[in-house]
Amino acid sequence: MDAGTVLLIILLGIVAVGGTTALILGTLLFRVGLLVARRAAPGAALMRRGVLQFRAQSGPQQRRELAGMRLRLRDSLAATGRSLGVAMDSRQHIGNLAYIVRTLEHAGSVVDRQLAVAERDPDRGIQRVYAQTLGVQVEQILQTATGVRQALARTSQPMTAVDISELTRRLDVEAKMLDNWAATYTALGRP
Repeated sequence: MDAGTVLLIILLGIVAVGGTTALILGTLLFRVGLLVARRAAPGAALMRRGVLQFRAQSGPQQRRELAGMRLRLRDSLAATGRSLGVAMDSRQHIGNLAYIVRTLEHAGSVVDRQLAVAERDPDRGIQRVYAQTLGVQVEQILQTATGVRQALARTSQPMTAVDISELTRRLDVEAKMLDNWAATYTALGRP
């Protein structure tokens, strides 16, 4: 082999090792970044909520009202989402409520963005118009979210004494049938 071929092989080896190292480091940094973002997300959401609470309690009247609407809207939708999650985890019959909640959350996010725009508007007269217009929509969403939570609560009613006694009666019948079957099956096995 001549010197040029050896040099080319060495350079290709260096490029391959460097590329592999860069790929491994890039993947590692990406995963670490994702982990940091996931861990920071709840804290960031809590901080945004705290800022919104502060704005709902301080500043000009119109901005406080708009921030208060955003806060009530977010809290209500979050509570509805948690209620739905608990119902789904407990395998409670929820019917079409998951779709309704998704639609409600979408409507809530649209109204929340509009409220955020209204909050930043420098004209208090325009803010008042926003508050009146969006206030109606916020109330509708809040009422629907409350209705969903009430529907979930109604479908999770505990079993009554009648239900339990019927269940006990059926269990007794099944147990007697199983005993009879076992006796018959054992008797058939004896010569």
